[in-house]
Amino acid sequence: MALPVDLRDAAAALRDYLLRGGKRLRAALLLLGHEAAGGAREAALDASIGVELLHAYLLIHDDFMDQDDVRRGGPTLHRALGGDHLGASVALLCGSLCEAWGYQLLGRAAPVAARTLEQVILGQMADLRAPRGRELTAREILEVQRAKTGSYTFELPLHLGATLAGGSRPLLEVLSAYARPLGIAFQIADDLLSTFGEAEVTGKSNASDLREGKRTLIVARALETASPEDAARLRSQLGRSDADVGELRAILRRSGAEASARVEADRQCDEALRALDSPALDPRVAQDLREIAVYTVRRSA
Repeated sequence: MALPVDLRDAAAALRDYLLRGGKRLRAALLLLGHEAAGGAREAALDASIGVELLHAYLLIHDDFMDQDDVRRGGPTLHRALGGDHLGASVALLCGSLCEAWGYQLLGRAAPVAARTLEQVILGQMADLRAPRGRELTAREILEVQRAKTGSYTFELPLHLGATLAGGSRPLLEVLSAYARPLGIAFQIADDLLSTFGEAEVTGKSNASDLREGKRTLIVARALETASPEDAARLRSQLGRSDADVGELRAILRRSGAEASARVEADRQCDEALRALDSPALDPRVAQDLREIAVYTVRRSA
């Protein structure tokens, strides 16, 4: 589409953002779902790119909403485009372009993605509003995270790939039994990295979640188990831009919340691994999914 306004700078920034790196986990899962249903990987390559573009759309919008500066070792898109209102607006539109391209590449599986992204968007809304509402329990936080991240990180790409290859209902159920607990484990591992990981390794800030007051399983467990003094300090500092992040990390560790979260991630991962023993899965696909599950929980970036 030819326009009389030069958009090459925006296109270049978006291209850099998309190609900068990342795990490409969702693309790999879509191909594995396709293979699990008897399809050839080559037939699902466009769709695998499509699901990564949908992921980029969500990341670009999420980076703006969280006002993050770094993603995958480089500037977030709204920062790369100037960081002002105009740059941020163009970045959001670039994200929307990725969404449109993603649906086009998914073809007949696009309605499956649309239904899941509806839940993701509602989960993101709940996540953003949570710091201003009542204190959520650990169980409630997991429900929000299941909607926001778990449903589209594992279950969606596996279902997309299997659906495109005509996968059976029993196969989809096995894939769900694997994907749902693993989605929770993934989010817990991500929260642990976002709080305790090294920014130089993860490629993103390890202070923003605490300074934004994000309600994570780690924070919920700390508020439940910390001493009254530590819990009061955590409540007073969480969500403050000038918070002493080192002090907050010490409280999270001292309360046992960090260790508890790691145990929960391992428990959810074990549940996912048990689902792979189903005879409905090709052993080679099951082995690949097993390796992905272990990496998901033990990754350092």
